[in-house]
Amino acid sequence: MITIFAAMRPFRGETATLQRNAVRSWLAVRPACDIILIDDEADTTREAVRDLPVRVVSDVTRSGLGVPLFDSMLEAGASAAMGDILVCTTADVLFPPNFAAAVSDAVDAMEGGDYLLVIGRRNLTEPIALDLTDPDWCTKACQSVKEDALTFRQGIDTWIYPTRVRLRPPPFPIGRHGTDGWAVYEMKRRGVPVIDLTPDVTLLHQHHAKMSMSDPRFYQEMRDCVRLFDGMAEKALNLLDADWIFSRGRLRRPRGLRRLHAAMSLFRPYRYLLGLRRRILLPHLYGPEPHAR
Repeated sequence: MITIFAAMRPFRGETATLQRNAVRSWLAVRPACDIILIDDEADTTREAVRDLPVRVVSDVTRSGLGVPLFDSMLEAGASAAMGDILVCTTADVLFPPNFAAAVSDAVDAMEGGDYLLVIGRRNLTEPIALDLTDPDWCTKACQSVKEDALTFRQGIDTWIYPTRVRLRPPPFPIGRHGTDGWAVYEMKRRGVPVIDLTPDVTLLHQHHAKMSMSDPRFYQEMRDCVRLFDGMAEKALNLLDADWIFSRGRLRRPRGLRRLHAAMSLFRPYRYLLGLRRRILLPHLYGPEPHAR
């Protein structure tokens, strides 16, 4: 069985609509999945989903902005899970009906071995009215997808792994820079195969404003992630670093330059060059800490 878990934000305004859309799409997946919602900092989740067949847990450690810390969130999800496959995701992502079937096929292809499945997201360009009773809802929603290859290659909102595997990340606030890059790096460092499931699963990231970015603490939490992930500029990996691609129901190796890039993911001189590029492009994150006034 598959357990899907995610941390909620307060069910208010646009956020409430987006999160109910996401949860309802997870409930529409077949075969059915076990779904766990991690309560928000304002304790609105239980009341907001009382009509849905999901479970809510609340015992997690939070950042200054109230969002769960990544390590605490993963532990809470794993401890409450009924399934033997864990799916950690974000509360604004829509899952297609074939999600569970595609995941099960990819897991079967691993023949009992450990794995980390990752899926790139595709961004919706505008809010959509979601009618899950329509069997073609996912196809229709894809008409509002922003066609940007780099977006789905670099943005990872979903991590899938067996319950016997413990990621044990640093206490990153979720939704901040580097959390997805750490997971891919850590699994490759341990020798666990990382598999890109994007070709067989269309994850839709709903359009929304990023309200928390206006809070000065958001930037500080980004800097905290850089501090917690030692060498983040060099070590943070993405979908292009996956060892395998699962496409049309079968595993295959990446091709061309992507295969070369994936093979060199942990080669220090190569990572140094990529890290140097990141430091140049993102000095506000990787540069010296500004002095307090």
